[in-house]
Amino acid sequence: MGEYDGAIAWLLGGEPNVRYNTLINVLGKPRGDPEVESALAEMMASPPVSKILGRQDPDRGFLDAKAVRDWGPSAARAGYFPKYKGSAWKLIFLAQLGADPGDPRVRGLSEYLLRNAYNPDLSAFKLTVDRGNMLVGSYIMPCWIGNMVHAMTVLGFGDSPPVLSSLDFLVRYQRFDDGGWRTPDEFPYRGRRDHCWGRHTCYWGVTKFLRALSVVDERYKTAEVRSAERRAVDFVLLHRLIWSSHDPSKPVTTNNTNPTRLTAPLTYYDDAVEVATILLALGVRSTEIDETVEYVLSKRKPGGRWAADNTPGPLDSPFALKGEESRWVTYRVLRMLRLAGRL
Repeated sequence: MGEYDGAIAWLLGGEPNVRYNTLINVLGKPRGDPEVESALAEMMASPPVSKILGRQDPDRGFLDAKAVRDWGPSAARAGYFPKYKGSAWKLIFLAQLGADPGDPRVRGLSEYLLRNAYNPDLSAFKLTVDRGNMLVGSYIMPCWIGNMVHAMTVLGFGDSPPVLSSLDFLVRYQRFDDGGWRTPDEFPYRGRRDHCWGRHTCYWGVTKFLRALSVVDERYKTAEVRSAERRAVDFVLLHRLIWSSHDPSKPVTTNNTNPTRLTAPLTYYDDAVEVATILLALGVRSTEIDETVEYVLSKRKPGGRWAADNTPGPLDSPFALKGEESRWVTYRVLRMLRLAGRL
């Protein structure tokens, strides 16, 4: 009996979203397999998918009245607010779950966000805050752009011009400095005046950029894209995936975004499992990845499973319970181990 057979059996006996993803990404079954198709159909009709897609508006979005009052109609339609419940977050979570791109609800939500979250003037996804027909401010968030490119690509819109131009925006403007940055005047954001693009590179902007690149079709990986990918990989390896480059004894970020805490679902930051998985999916092999895999293995519970250290919220439907053994987190660990050739 294999070391992880017990954990795999536990996953296959769980909720449909875990069973479907285990069949595909851990056991390597093809998508046309009858068992896989059955699990996908069950997943699309069960929580968390059914809860995430509940009460969809006729235009396939999820416009929140409070978000309209607090942030203005443009920001509310873009779906970043309310946090973790807005339309954009629903798409991001559906992509993590591997939702069916052909489902009319999912496709309609993608099309809604292409209309409302993409900014043609910037040529990228952007959040614009307006109240009473007055522009209050705008936010160019690298983590969000990366999340949206990833989600749109996974859910069948990787060939659309807005997604490709958003990828190009990240290739042009994503930073890889380790402090002391001064923003060039020609950049579409301004240094310390914008939290996401301050004097030090936003680490999660880099990992989300790589996450997007892990699913982008090879046809679109030009020399410029590959150069940016190499720089992003080098930046993450400089931090040994999850540790500060300035103080290697500390995580690269702390508090709620601490990557040593295994998280379900992932939001604007990543955990140790995800950063290692991203690099492995891109074909990267290194001692830094091996160290991270060993770190994740050290968090294994006596029963051979992994717990959710962190569960962002509020959510339409939780992926896990904080502090408890989690099928979703355990699935993600086994997916990482399969990519690492360790399963």
